[in-house]
Amino acid sequence: MNGISRASGYMMMNYLLRLLQSFRGFLQGFGEAAMHKATAQIEYEAREMEHSFALMLFGNAVGLPSPPIAVTLELLPLMSGDLELMLLRASQTGNGLSELASIMGEP
Repeated sequence: MNGISRASGYMMMNYLLRLLQSFRGFLQGFGEAAMHKATAQIEYEAREMEHSFALMLFGNAVGLPSPPIAVTLELLPLMSGDLELMLLRASQTGNGLSELASIMGEP
């Protein structure tokens, strides 16, 4: 009888250890998910701040007052990628119907 109770005791300990490891894995996954969500939010805010900064620098393209030209020229090398992206998007915003009409010419 003593051997059977010992075996069941080992099984119970083994079960409790597996349960503890599963719970520890759950908590680690929960922490990683929270960290990922916080990191994604910070990345989104950084992107939005970059967009606002680019709009402040190149706001004259859309009619906003621009900063002094010396500041813009000093920051232009740092913003070259954003400027190229802005010009690419501006060139791709054409309306297909208006492009067709311009190809056909005026009557």
